[in-house]
Amino acid sequence: MDTTFMRMVIPILTSPYIRGRASLPTFTKSYPSHPSLTHRVFIPPSYKSDDAPLPLYLSIHGGGFVLGNPAGDDPFCHHFSKIHNLLVISLDYPKAPSYPFPSATNALIDTVAAILNDESLPFDRSKVAIGGFSAGGNLSLSLAQDPSLRGKIHGICAFYPPCNFVTPISVSLAARPANAGPDALKNMGPLFNYAYIPPETDLCDPRLSVAYAKREDLPEKICVVGCEFDMLCYDAELMAERWAGKERKEGEYVWEKDGVRWEKVLEVVHGFESMDGRQERDNVKREKNLERGRKMWDDAAEWLHREVYR
Repeated sequence: MDTTFMRMVIPILTSPYIRGRASLPTFTKSYPSHPSLTHRVFIPPSYKSDDAPLPLYLSIHGGGFVLGNPAGDDPFCHHFSKIHNLLVISLDYPKAPSYPFPSATNALIDTVAAILNDESLPFDRSKVAIGGFSAGGNLSLSLAQDPSLRGKIHGICAFYPPCNFVTPISVSLAARPANAGPDALKNMGPLFNYAYIPPETDLCDPRLSVAYAKREDLPEKICVVGCEFDMLCYDAELMAERWAGKERKEGEYVWEKDGVRWEKVLEVVHGFESMDGRQERDNVKREKNLERGRKMWDDAAEWLHREVYR
């Protein structure tokens, strides 16, 4: 599908006139380092100004590094903030092809630094985590390696991230279960990669292929979630196992070891609970996807409170 068309359609689909106003942010905010980028701030409705500072969760949206905007993740951010009592900020970043790698990573490093220095936001500086969906999961693992942020980000939640641009698509597709069906990323993935990755880029650069990041360059606590029918799941699982020094056990889909948590959501495709999932025409399938998505979010929040925000 033409990316120009998608850039026009996505803001319409994420408009409150289409989705309703229940999940809108508390307010929006920009910073001088990148004034054209607007970030969406969610404060729990129950929070009072004299309450203790909140744990902070920074969320980065997906879209193949090319499409999307923070409003697309409003349902997640509103849920995460309200149900789990977190200050959630949904971050924007510059998109390819106008801003190829590593533009998004660099802009997000600046934005995260500005947020961490923003005294107007009621969050506990000792309880900071970041995460994202798809490309956003990749970017969360990418920016967290920056030396300027070491020790300031205490945990990461990467939901179905692309993490190794060296692996041929044919290998990733072949690693999926036989009953997985078509994968939308088979055709879209190469287009996104062409737009995002400049020629002659080292595909092993750990800021790009985050599977090559050194464990010591990342926060102490990392949660990675994959989707069983998603071709990106193959590399994400290998990455989590390498960071944890763990051997694979047949039939084990959720585990934790040495600060790393892995979960494989069974029988779902990439982005099953995201905007694509919400557009599912079959009401039963759509509700099942959304229910499983909320469980995925809630399991991640439970892990954050237990391991990162303690």
